[in-house]
Amino acid sequence: MNAIRKNGDLDEIQARAAASSLHSVYSGIEKVILLVPKERGMPIPKGEAWHSQILAAARQNGIISHALEADLRNLMGFRHFYRHAYGFMLDTELLNPLLEGARAAVNRLREELGLSD
Repeated sequence: MNAIRKNGDLDEIQARAAASSLHSVYSGIEKVILLVPKERGMPIPKGEAWHSQILAAARQNGIISHALEADLRNLMGFRHFYRHAYGFMLDTELLNPLLEGARAAVNRLREELGLSD
């Protein structure tokens, strides 16, 4: 995730690669979060809003903190936008903060789940 230029000037290929990476990172985070309720025998939300509901359930059950939920909702929102905009409406100025946010969210998730080195 260090491929972003410091001034935020990305060409189209770099922007699409960064956006695709953010999409993949959030999807991976979501899969990791889903493992905990499954392991605990907790119900897994279904339906159109399950992505949002799993974050709320993870926070309510002490799996993730309120701060991490907020960070993940930001990434989830980007993933939703990316999936529906197909990358042609990307604002490269917004990608750097999202990439940094993703890095911080992954680190915080590792800490909160006890997966840190």
